[in-house]
Amino acid sequence: MERSGWPEEGDLVVCTVKKVTDFGAFVELDEYGGKEGLIHISEVASGWVKYIRDHVREGQKIVCKVLYVDTAKHHIDLSLKDVNEHQRREKIQ
Repeated sequence: MERSGWPEEGDLVVCTVKKVTDFGAFVELDEYGGKEGLIHISEVASGWVKYIRDHVREGQKIVCKVLYVDTAKHHIDLSLKDVNEHQRREKIQ
């Protein structure tokens, strides 16, 4: 389902992981025409993350929660740890 514009803070979005770095993961928002977002390493999992690649890898489909949107800078901050299993299943349906 393609949407125009920008996601709202608090929305759940389906993403594809594009690039994993030491400080986070860059993802493409599937529903928003290829807009990109960042999941900071602190938002990948609850607790301390030593190796981010243990949690996400390139090409993986994930469901994230939108934390912050800055349309002027084309910047979207996302969280993976704030999405529970029930929300994840419901969004993928």
